[in-house]
Amino acid sequence: METKINTSFGLFLKKLRVEEANIGLRSFAELVELQPSNLSNMERGKLPPPANKETLDRICAALGLSLTDPRRAELFDLAAQYSGRIPADIVDVVKENEGVPVLVRTIANKQLSDEKLRELAKYIEDNY
Repeated sequence: METKINTSFGLFLKKLRVEEANIGLRSFAELVELQPSNLSNMERGKLPPPANKETLDRICAALGLSLTDPRRAELFDLAAQYSGRIPADIVDVVKENEGVPVLVRTIANKQLSDEKLRELAKYIEDNY
């Protein structure tokens, strides 16, 4: 994802739900197994975004977002950003791959800028 996040989870979710997927609140709430009132409050920022990967996966599936869709990553990032946690789709990757903490510590020690991190991600994407 090349753009900086400049919206909230709720606003982004509502935009995707209404403008792109054209799904009403009650129908969408049923699809993602949430109460309509909770979904509405979440979209308005009165309730926090879901914290668990399963709920976020259901939301992405209902919106038709593939695993490689950058909007999926943005939803996960916005949900995590709300409470300052690691995005739910990343937690299992960190737990299951011993090399990830090594990579993250190396990046932290080198104090790479956002631009350099994007260059590194692009290099990995292109070459592995």
